[in-house]
Amino acid sequence: MFPDLVRSLRLDAPAFEPAPGADWAALLDQADAHSLTPLLHALGRELGWLRMLPTEAASRMAKAFGDNARRQINVRAELLEIDSILTEACVPHIVLKGWPVVERLYANPAQRVMYDHDFLLPAEAAQAGHAALKAAGFGPVPVKDAWVEKHLPALWRNEGYVWDGYLFDPDYPRPVELHVQLWDTGWRGLRVGPLPDVWSASPTRTVAGRPMRVLSDADNIIHLAMHFAGHWVEREARLNQLLDVARWLALPEARGEAFWQAVAARASAAGVGRFVYASVWLAGEVFGAPLPPAAPWQQLARATPPRLRAWLAAHGVADALESNYRRRNLRTGYELTFLAAASPAERLGILRFAAFPNLAHLMAKYGLHSRCQAVLYYPRYVAERMGRVTAKF
Repeated sequence: MFPDLVRSLRLDAPAFEPAPGADWAALLDQADAHSLTPLLHALGRELGWLRMLPTEAASRMAKAFGDNARRQINVRAELLEIDSILTEACVPHIVLKGWPVVERLYANPAQRVMYDHDFLLPAEAAQAGHAALKAAGFGPVPVKDAWVEKHLPALWRNEGYVWDGYLFDPDYPRPVELHVQLWDTGWRGLRVGPLPDVWSASPTRTVAGRPMRVLSDADNIIHLAMHFAGHWVEREARLNQLLDVARWLALPEARGEAFWQAVAARASAAGVGRFVYASVWLAGEVFGAPLPPAAPWQQLARATPPRLRAWLAAHGVADALESNYRRRNLRTGYELTFLAAASPAERLGILRFAAFPNLAHLMAKYGLHSRCQAVLYYPRYVAERMGRVTAKF
């Protein structure tokens, strides 16, 4: 039943009739986990099937929509404040995903759930931006992935808030991530690099009623595709991330041959064409998104190893619909990483990634302040890891 509910969000709008006797509590648990409940409420109200639901299910969906509407008012205000803080500190910044995508792809901001704010900053200005936010009352977010190198440690204003597990709580504080890269270079041992000339290609558009710098349309679709693909490979994807890709593909300005030639060329330059292909293919299969014109689409397909294309054809749709970030299958994550490898050198890189974390990881894990120190901790890390593996047997 949940796949049918998800398919009600397809861009070709198939008819949807709630099944009698469906376990709506379980279905809405799944919809919540994929951050789709507010959008499903809006769709059900528009198409008339919401009134056919049990009262408790309809009320739960209405509450999610109403609470997310309040949440988005807070998100918009936060975005404007953070933009002002960075501007006053003379820190250049590009707004990533988030509010620019919400305004462009959804009729009502309440339909899309946002959990954080992302900005791209020049590497040389990132620390100044971080310091400006801390001076304005933002503090560190306790996170387990403090070794991530694509952004500085996340900040937020917690002010004693304690989360009760409700995913659409308007008062949940949103972390702010100041990125110096759109994604980690050398991600998971693969030869993944940065997009060229992102700053020179980025336009200024009106966002939340104010001029702000955003990614170019070509870079935006690549970033959205990589955002979903990254979480998909790491087994923590949500379907609302894939729906963003699908809705972007349906924009009139994203349909032309020249646009997609630019996307394919830029994705190829960064070594991410295979992941753009995977995300766009899944967006087409799951949500009925239009595919790119034939020539650039074939270019993206050629950048994708045949084994990964075969896996997508055999398992991709079911895998996306059944994804559950609460029960991550890391074995499948490594399988997908190997399937995405385009050379023996990349496969060797994956093995190195699996055996040896990057130095930033070790620095965070052991509380070190020097990369030279971190090198000396590799034997300890390997010994501890081998001990955990041995203990399982």
